[in-house]
Amino acid sequence: MAKSIFVKLDRSASLLTLVIIPFVLLLLYYGLVASDRYTSEAVFTIKENGSSSSSLDIGLLGIGNSSGLKDERIMKEYLLSGDMLAFLDKELDHRAHYQKRSADWFSALPADATREVYLEYYRDHIDVYFDELSGLLFVEVQAFEREYAKRLLETMLQHAEGVVNEISHRLAMAQYEFVEQQLVKTQDSLKISKQRLLEFQNRYQIFSPEQQGQSLTAIMDIMEGELSQEKAKLKQLLGFQKSNSPQVIASKERIRALTEQIIDEKRRLIGEGDEELNDLMVKFTNLQLDLEFTKDAYASALAALAQSRAEASKKMKHLVVISKPSLADEAKYPERVYILVTALIVLVMLFGIVRMTITTIREHQD
Repeated sequence: MAKSIFVKLDRSASLLTLVIIPFVLLLLYYGLVASDRYTSEAVFTIKENGSSSSSLDIGLLGIGNSSGLKDERIMKEYLLSGDMLAFLDKELDHRAHYQKRSADWFSALPADATREVYLEYYRDHIDVYFDELSGLLFVEVQAFEREYAKRLLETMLQHAEGVVNEISHRLAMAQYEFVEQQLVKTQDSLKISKQRLLEFQNRYQIFSPEQQGQSLTAIMDIMEGELSQEKAKLKQLLGFQKSNSPQVIASKERIRALTEQIIDEKRRLIGEGDEELNDLMVKFTNLQLDLEFTKDAYASALAALAQSRAEASKKMKHLVVISKPSLADEAKYPERVYILVTALIVLVMLFGIVRMTITTIREHQD
């Protein structure tokens, strides 16, 4: 009984069943049924306006710049993203092309394909390779028509250019607006500092306590000099005149007047309460220092704004297409010869394994 079973297995595992028939079916499918898929290829990189043209052979921001390479990596992910696919559907009705009636059943996108299945199918028909050494992105897309493949890749690159411009512009403007806000803040601080100094001067009716103190000191020095001279003159007068003589009385009156005036000026210099000149000088100096600081901060903010405006244009990025989307002369996929040769080798190997397995089992049974 067991022997008859192995005989049947031996017959079913014939060369015809395991090799010839499957290979003929594959040959018929790829020779007569399988839809041709054309490709379009392009090479590009992302460049910053401020970078030198000599960096094009290396990448975005120059030799070895990791931030530039990051831009290309992000772009690679975006080309394979659902957002790019949604844009292609809107612009080209891309799903309809993948579901063409002229495409064979195995190659076309199923009519009831879900969003996830559609995205996976899209990614299977686009190849994006990033060369980190050169900083270049190599893109290859597949389509059932060669003209559509070229148009598809052109549309993708145009949209990618717009995305790069939009993002870089948004980032540059964010930086510029931040610097501009800092300028407004320093400008407000400058106005407040000026207003405080003006209020101080109006309140105490002085332009500069320091200058006023110097003026009062100079006046007192002059009056003290006059007082000394007048005292010396009085001493001389008393040497040869009586104390009640008109000249002596006049000299004493001048000495009294000068002394009172000097006392008044000292009182003005020292002041009373919160109007002491020394305290006013300290307050005034602090207000001046605050004003000078805000002036310096405002000047720095102005310079930073001008620099930010200049850098904003330099940091704008754009796509640099090294190789434009190509128009295929012939279909690249499916790779019929490669697939058929590989399938034949696999079928022959499978046939050999099955035959060896059956032979081994039969020998053990015998």
